[in-house]
Amino acid sequence: MNPDELLHRPITELASLIESGDAKPSEVLEAHIARIEGLDATINAFTRTTFDLAREQAERLNSELTGGNYRGPLHGIPVALKDLFDLEGHPTTAGSRILGKTAAGETAECVQRLIEAGAVIIGKTNLQEFARGGTGANSAFGPARNPWSLEHTPGGSSSGSAACVAAGMAAAALGSDTGGSVRLPASFCNLVGIRSTYGRVSRAGAVPLGLSFDNVGPLARTVEDAALILQAIAGPDPSDPTTGTGPAPDFLESLNEGVGGMTLGVPTNHFWPGEDTEAEAVVREAVARFEAMGAKIAKVEIPWARLGQVAYAATVGPEGAEYHRKFLENHRDGYVSPGADFFEYSLFIPGWRYVQAQKARTFFIRQAAEVFRKVDAVLTPTVAVAPPTIADCLDGMKMWPVVSDNTAAFSTIGNPVLQVPCGFTEARLPVGLQIAGRWGDEARLFRIGKALEDDNPLWRLLPPEVDEQPPPQPLPEDSPSTPQNAPETEAAAHVLAMAKTMGYAIDLDKIAPEALAQGVSNMLAGLEKLDDLDLDDCERAETLNLLEMDFDSIPPP
Repeated sequence: MNPDELLHRPITELASLIESGDAKPSEVLEAHIARIEGLDATINAFTRTTFDLAREQAERLNSELTGGNYRGPLHGIPVALKDLFDLEGHPTTAGSRILGKTAAGETAECVQRLIEAGAVIIGKTNLQEFARGGTGANSAFGPARNPWSLEHTPGGSSSGSAACVAAGMAAAALGSDTGGSVRLPASFCNLVGIRSTYGRVSRAGAVPLGLSFDNVGPLARTVEDAALILQAIAGPDPSDPTTGTGPAPDFLESLNEGVGGMTLGVPTNHFWPGEDTEAEAVVREAVARFEAMGAKIAKVEIPWARLGQVAYAATVGPEGAEYHRKFLENHRDGYVSPGADFFEYSLFIPGWRYVQAQKARTFFIRQAAEVFRKVDAVLTPTVAVAPPTIADCLDGMKMWPVVSDNTAAFSTIGNPVLQVPCGFTEARLPVGLQIAGRWGDEARLFRIGKALEDDNPLWRLLPPEVDEQPPPQPLPEDSPSTPQNAPETEAAAHVLAMAKTMGYAIDLDKIAPEALAQGVSNMLAGLEKLDDLDLDDCERAETLNLLEMDFDSIPPP
């Protein structure tokens, strides 16, 4: 078989070839290695390749097949890892100059489960530094590029994971999703990605961003491929207590049953800002396809959506700041601009505001339960705009709310959300549909997504080859910002006094106190929107109980 015929294939097709003996795991691997060697100098999807390890794994899997041992549909499938998952013997950088000095001593639990299922680990992928941001433009390794258009972002923070699958350099990839970091790049690269129910997959061995939001998920070519990978990595892990004790359900049991008789909700608020009418029109056409397939379309309101970003910042901010404090004090100039800012500002979020945000999440979870009593799932644009250019994304703080507003709304409540391709703009840029579902009900989302995919199999469309596109324009080099001398304001003096009280050592050679004060002031002002909520009967403990519940104990609405 021509090696090129092994590229851009769904896992299910590769699995059939491998199981039948028409292709060996080593042959599938070498085809993808050749693709990486030919393309990645331009796409920049990988921070590190692991070809030696992959070849060892593939040869072992060859031998197992010869001996009659077939591990299942992931046997011999090349998979890439976002470079915030530990892989024994290899450094983990999280896209930063600060990490990666030593090799990991253990392999992340989700990665180990992939390996045990037969996956071949082909490399570690680029990402927005420390997974904080939705564009992928700010990485110590430079930005990954979108195979559909080299000038455009592949989305983030799992930028390299999406780019390598879209470019045919891996059959699938593992990403993480805190505010949208699997769904965004999957949308921008014409891929399927899922943020499963919070706690479905262990985060042990992954660099954290916000522990009460962080989620592990696959990026793949088809809905079934994504379900197969989630099936392999889901389930309890004692080292991550949020995973509970109950086994994962069969995510593929109803995959091909269609949407006839379902009620699918379409929000009347928030998710359709009107900034990109072309992208919105593509999504509305996909919604109409569901109606033609026998689903009922119902208008719904998502009342918590406008505060999704606020609750995210008030929660993920302090959780991330706790992890980053030691780096901010000792290695602040190691961050890629503007990577340090969000975490540094978040150090000044008061504890009561964090608890208030967790109470707000309880309130939102209750509101969501009411919505999902009326509908089987909710359909929205994954992102309300088409992929922006990388040049427009270099200011990561500016673009984050633009690209992640729709995804963060569902991250806040912990429910599962599936991203599926739904079309293209006239400029041939991908547009994605977000399908949000009930707690613990990933199987229904896969069923809905598969119905759309069968009706319009966009995965068969491939991006133009790199040599068919104009060479990308060079981007300005990142350099640490230099503090600007300015008269010390009262606000700056107050922030410095607060930092001293907290025991946080600010290096005035690396940050101007006036800039810090302004950033802190803006963040705290934004969080005041939470004061509009009546949270007297919402306890943070209820949120934690919801996040740790046994999936099998949840009755259907």
